[in-house]
Amino acid sequence: MKLAIVVLAHDRPAQLARLLSVLRHPDARAYLHLDRRVALEPFTEALADADIGEVTWLSRHATSWASPQLVDAALEGLRRSVADGCDYFLLISGRDFPLRPVGEIVAFAEAAGSRSYVESFPLPDPRWRLGGRDRTDFYTYTVRGRRETCVPRGEDTSHLNRKGRLLNAMLRLRGLGRPTRRFPAYARPCGGSQWWNLSRAAAEHVLAFLDEHPDYRRYHEHSLAPDEIFFQSILAGTGFAERAEVVDDSLRFMRWRRDESHPRVLGIDDLPAMLESEALFARKFDATVDDAVLARLGERVTA
Repeated sequence: MKLAIVVLAHDRPAQLARLLSVLRHPDARAYLHLDRRVALEPFTEALADADIGEVTWLSRHATSWASPQLVDAALEGLRRSVADGCDYFLLISGRDFPLRPVGEIVAFAEAAGSRSYVESFPLPDPRWRLGGRDRTDFYTYTVRGRRETCVPRGEDTSHLNRKGRLLNAMLRLRGLGRPTRRFPAYARPCGGSQWWNLSRAAAEHVLAFLDEHPDYRRYHEHSLAPDEIFFQSILAGTGFAERAEVVDDSLRFMRWRRDESHPRVLGIDDLPAMLESEALFARKFDATVDDAVLARLGERVTA
């Protein structure tokens, strides 16, 4: 049994080194992606000073929030680890931390076998604005490093301020002549958490699906936050879910504030709920805000 842990990181070098150090295990291998927009040296220095074992560095992409490059980074890790013969595959961020010793996580993956864990729900769904149509039917563009979604004519724009309406008018001009955007007919759109836990069969299905449908990645060039649609639709929106078990669960502990697009930073007060959960990892943490919770978790998972 060989477990692949794909890590997407973009900041906090020392915190990343702490994470990788507790993931050391003879049956686990870390695949690290570092955002291309940040300097490499602080990370190589932090990792060199830590006992992290073997780590495979991935090609770097500029992974801004809600960008398709987040999908590319995850895919890079999946392709490399499949080629290396790994049997089970997890995607986490550099701000995550395990809630169990890595040996227990390896055992969980081995027991899961052909079962995958991916949060997924069919779209449209009321938990997302417009049911998620802004992700599947509207064009999103990168403007000065930010992802901006064009609200087409006939849709409600009352949520936009004056600056937003001006930007939207410019995006409409940019999209002139483009066809109406529709999700590819060979899959059903599904949404869910970015973070996945995949069997070997699921990983191979994702890669084979992309070989068969190269236009699928091109479609997501204009998706808002495609990392929350891309893998979910391949696994839960195709016939794969009828042949293999895909459990609607990301196995991640997160807490959200109302109407926030990012999970809340976890602290020591959240520790009891984390430890009572069935999750493998919790996110997200910030050692500069609350280091005590990471210290306590570190003691737990290395005991």
